[in-house]
Amino acid sequence: MNRKLLLSAVLLLAFCLRFYALGSNPPALDWDEAALGYNAYSLLKTGRDEYAIRFPLSIKSFNDYKPPLYTYISILPVAAFGLNEFSVRFTSAFFGLLTVAAVYLLLRRLFRHQSAKLDLLAALFLAVSPWHLQFSRVAFEANLALFFLIWGIFLLTASNRRLKFYLFSAVSLALSMYAYHSPRLIVPLLLAGILWIYRSKFRDNLKQTAVFLVVFLLSVLPIAVQLQKSTSARFSSVSVVNPDEKLGESIKDIEFDQEKGIPLGRLFHNRRLVYFREILGGYLDHFNFDFLFLTGDPPGRHHASGMGMLYLWELPFILAGIFLVIARLKEKKSWQLFAWWFLAAPVASALTSGTPHAVRALFYLPLYQILSATGLLNLRKSFRFLVIPLFTFSFFYYLHLYYVITPFEYSDWWQYGYKESILTARQIEDRVDKVVVTYRYDQPYIFYLFYNLIDPGQYQEISRNLEIKRSERVIGKYEFRNIDWSKDKELTKTLFVSAPGEIPEDDGELIKEINFLNGQPAFRLVLR
Repeated sequence: MNRKLLLSAVLLLAFCLRFYALGSNPPALDWDEAALGYNAYSLLKTGRDEYAIRFPLSIKSFNDYKPPLYTYISILPVAAFGLNEFSVRFTSAFFGLLTVAAVYLLLRRLFRHQSAKLDLLAALFLAVSPWHLQFSRVAFEANLALFFLIWGIFLLTASNRRLKFYLFSAVSLALSMYAYHSPRLIVPLLLAGILWIYRSKFRDNLKQTAVFLVVFLLSVLPIAVQLQKSTSARFSSVSVVNPDEKLGESIKDIEFDQEKGIPLGRLFHNRRLVYFREILGGYLDHFNFDFLFLTGDPPGRHHASGMGMLYLWELPFILAGIFLVIARLKEKKSWQLFAWWFLAAPVASALTSGTPHAVRALFYLPLYQILSATGLLNLRKSFRFLVIPLFTFSFFYYLHLYYVITPFEYSDWWQYGYKESILTARQIEDRVDKVVVTYRYDQPYIFYLFYNLIDPGQYQEISRNLEIKRSERVIGKYEFRNIDWSKDKELTKTLFVSAPGEIPEDDGELIKEINFLNGQPAFRLVLR
């Protein structure tokens, strides 16, 4: 069959899977999506983020300093479609589609004289990957970064002597670092490996290589001054290397050994050894069987209910692919590149707590599809047809889980109910002096800004000098805070947007009760 026709079919399938019901499934925006969308809206209207910072190199948001690229690119769909769920997720879905094409082009380039099927098969597997679909249908910055990482590697390996390929590769790899935190470590590691593996090529093209390195360094220079503030702020909140916590544990264990007369206590419990053990454990967690094939990681936003990050049927082909890659390492540099990529990609995630983590480890995702395709293509032809019914059943089973079961079971993970609560409160706000919104589900103010399309210029006057507090914020008559009924019961002419259990059921006038999709109560709107 015609190669272009097959590729078109794969891309059409990838498009449908990423854009169908994009605004309604997942069933609601989470707070990070709402923040990305509102900041894009704010930049569109005023050229400033929600805190009145002009064209920032990091988005302050919840004091987590988000990388800026997703927000800037999202200005276009927000301008085209308005501020809504579809426009916020459009960027991720669009670049998720482009990632499928980028994987095809990368493999087409690296194996153009060998397998005529590896590129198409790997692209197909990525098009239907539960992991990649999950992240392409949500405003995950990592998904955008993944595209620029793969595209940068493709351009660099396809460069030969063409200077423009070196230039665009440098810019693309730099952009991945503007899109998400993890590439700020992964990209330098990958570049070091690529420069070593293809050293003869780069040695023969010293001028182009020098231009590449200069352009790359100049491209990342603007964020270098932001790294201490933005990346360190984020890293300190998720780092496994927590000096206070780990140092305290180390000292406690050393003192215990000293009391027991154990002479090597200082060696065994040296904090550097403790850090190394934590990092190594986090690294190995990303190859955990349950994480990859059965349950995924704990956050329900990262996978379909009842699914791991990959299809279970992929396991034997991935293992076969790993053995084949190891056997072919000396035959072709491309296999060395993939091996280094596979080993280096989880490093950034290993330095953080809560491993394995599907978002931070996303950058080795395409390698699983490449390994699966490699293993399948080396299966005896008489057995390949047995994969087709297994593939088809698994794919439709996943679609059932994703579109039918997961919204029902995981709607609480998506802060479901905020939209209806905010819109209901807007209808009543003129009848009250104050609206108190619970902080039970975190960051409620951003949903107020998002769903009410609050004028960014007006909000910036409030937020310009606002001290960010984790559980308290005031915007006009709206108070976003924890509800303390022992004190708040004295308030009158007040609408409470509360979580279950915060207000006695027989106290006040119940305006509306909003449930999660599984029927469990999410919000109670009570008028006093």
